[in-house]
Amino acid sequence: HGEHEAMIIRDKEGTFQYYFGAKGKNDNPSCFFLPPLAEIVELCWSRGPRRDTRDLKISAFDCRAQYMRFEFNVRTKDNVELILEGILFWEVVDLAKMVQTTGDTTGDVCNHIRSQFIKHVARVTLKEFMHGLTDVSDAVFVEEPEFYVTRGMKNNSLEINGYRCAESATSEVLQRIIAETTNRMNRLSQQESENEVSMFRMEGQIEQEQLVGGLLDIQHQHSQNAAKVQGQREAQCVSTFLDGLGQHVPDMKDRLAMWQALRKNDALSTLSSATGGSHLYFTPSDVRGLTIKNAH
Repeated sequence: HGEHEAMIIRDKEGTFQYYFGAKGKNDNPSCFFLPPLAEIVELCWSRGPRRDTRDLKISAFDCRAQYMRFEFNVRTKDNVELILEGILFWEVVDLAKMVQTTGDTTGDVCNHIRSQFIKHVARVTLKEFMHGLTDVSDAVFVEEPEFYVTRGMKNNSLEINGYRCAESATSEVLQRIIAETTNRMNRLSQQESENEVSMFRMEGQIEQEQLVGGLLDIQHQHSQNAAKVQGQREAQCVSTFLDGLGQHVPDMKDRLAMWQALRKNDALSTLSSATGGSHLYFTPSDVRGLTIKNAH
């Protein structure tokens, strides 16, 4: 037999001897001849998803992790009969304890799991069962671990991979509920996607407006700085002009009048060089004391 297999021999005294393919499991050799008056122990296990047929003969035990499919009927708190389908992943860890405790390991385990599911499903409604399916299977998996320990086995995981209504009329209603739930989840997912797109769009607009606001602040600051520099330059020109005439024109009013005359002359020069048919109109007070000569 392979390293993962084990066999049980009943010797002439009726004592069970355990032989494993892997060395080091016990003192018995991994290869042996069947002694006189000894016989190979054969167990009869139940088979099928409901374990309703007990005719599976087992003489070589597989000690690797394996799985067991099951199916049975349960009833919810609101009296809806369901057919559950699932898988139990398990392995034999103590062959001697398993043989001493039960002669139908798969049947015992399946019946125990069935009773646990019947108990837990009867406590919830159909809606609660649909929303908390994993909670029910997890509760069954962790409950009463000593049941499996006394049978020399270890449970690795328990999964419910399907359920349906036992009655066709109820099954149609359940299918509509599942379809509506699926459609609602799809609509919610679509709405969440649209909301995310809208949020990204608004964030982009907010960032753009912040950048525009920052640009306007910078431009405004530059305009203020430019105006300040221009004003300082004009003030320096006025101050230099007035101070320079201080010795020759002592009266401040006369110096201011001369400055204003020069500014008017600058304005006329600007108009004379401008294009586009610009016109400038002066009142009599604006040209008082101003002489215009024709160069020709």
